[in-house]
Amino acid sequence: MAPSGGRRWGCRGCRRALAWLPVLIIGLVVGWAYYAYVFELCVVTVTNPIEKAIYLTTFHAIFVLFAWTYWKSIFTLPSQPNKKFHMTYADKERYENEERPEAQRQILAEMAKKLPVYTRTGSGAVRFCDRCQLVKPDRCHHCSVCATCVLKMDHHCPWGNYLVFAPSSTSSFSSSWPACSSSAS
Repeated sequence: MAPSGGRRWGCRGCRRALAWLPVLIIGLVVGWAYYAYVFELCVVTVTNPIEKAIYLTTFHAIFVLFAWTYWKSIFTLPSQPNKKFHMTYADKERYENEERPEAQRQILAEMAKKLPVYTRTGSGAVRFCDRCQLVKPDRCHHCSVCATCVLKMDHHCPWGNYLVFAPSSTSSFSSSWPACSSSAS
């Protein structure tokens, strides 16, 4: 029987590769739409050169905006918590060796006193990520797809394989409006 660690990594590797499949599909659809509009409609069908120039200029202006914002949405790295939110080695040892939950909460509370953390759990405890081993800052969430904590995270978009978070939300919104407006016409 294979060790579970290797098998798990293999599944994770497959999931990471498959996460790019929707991006590939969107790229193919956009490429096909570009070909159909520019070559089949504007070059072959439209005969008036002024009308052709207006169609091509307008389309390319919107297409460049869409391509730039979609690219920026996909490749903008998520903002992660500073190192000061991560546990020190000594704090991590103390936390892991403590068996009582109330003592663990006390250790986290001591760490949080030094940090600008205001959001607590429903029970009043400090928010902590077990996977990243850090005290979560306000509006910080763990993304299971990216396997990291992200500041001001909204969700992980499967269609672009990117995180929608505060700095990238403008790009993700901007990349969706040209697609929606062109499909409505």
